[in-house]
Amino acid sequence: MKKAILITLMICSALANAKHLKMKLQKALDEHYIKASANSLGGYQGFCIQMNLINMSSDSLFILIEAGRRLNSLEEKDQDILITRQEIIVLKKKEQKWVPVYGYCCQASNHCPKKNAKYGLNNLGDSSLVTLARFLNSNQFDNNVTQQAIWALSDQQPSAQVYSKVDTLVKKLRNLVCTLKGEELPWYSLETKTLVYQSGVMQNFATELSGQFNYIIPKDSYTTLHVFDKKGREVCKIIRQWSLKSNTIYDLKLPVKGMAKGKYTIELKTENGEQVVQKSFEI
Repeated sequence: MKKAILITLMICSALANAKHLKMKLQKALDEHYIKASANSLGGYQGFCIQMNLINMSSDSLFILIEAGRRLNSLEEKDQDILITRQEIIVLKKKEQKWVPVYGYCCQASNHCPKKNAKYGLNNLGDSSLVTLARFLNSNQFDNNVTQQAIWALSDQQPSAQVYSKVDTLVKKLRNLVCTLKGEELPWYSLETKTLVYQSGVMQNFATELSGQFNYIIPKDSYTTLHVFDKKGREVCKIIRQWSLKSNTIYDLKLPVKGMAKGKYTIELKTENGEQVVQKSFEI
């Protein structure tokens, strides 16, 4: 009995004193502690990538896969993937392991990759994408909200697309995106939809604009909301039958599906043509 206890203590002591190396993926690659490759699981959101890690050292390893790493597609037509969830992978000495990795597309104009499409491990993304990825790593959002936030930075899409009807935390995400882009918060929000065709081609478009603004008119009057494109052409008109002269909030819901991408202006006018409010938006 005593001998068995002694052997157990010796094993525990050996495990406690075993050498476990802890390092970020980049260091492990640079210093040849591991070999690694990556391929698509088919898709552009969530667990859409898997990595193959091989421990080349004689010690066990703790490898940190960093949020903010940008995986570059080896197929020019396919989109790159930004890792948004930090992972710690444990590798025994000489062990090989396949691990799923969580990320999102960061090239909106490219194709959704097919299963087994090859990826390079590349390096961390630019500083703004790294900051965003670390924020996303600490907070959970709907897939579409997360995707729109990334595209707002990686593809300079409108920040107004970072929107949710139900999640109040999205306001913090939108604030961060606007700060990273160096722009003011938009007064409006855009609901969006993303389609992925069988060919892999992706289409992201806005479906509805919503927002509020205050207006004052000198007397009770009929008012009309006009929408103009950047060339000054009227693209639509919304008639609001009766407006009071008091300081009033205009609650705007504007269908924008089918409207061309670009900048627009809205003008609220009284029945005699007097302009009350002018606002700009972009889709």
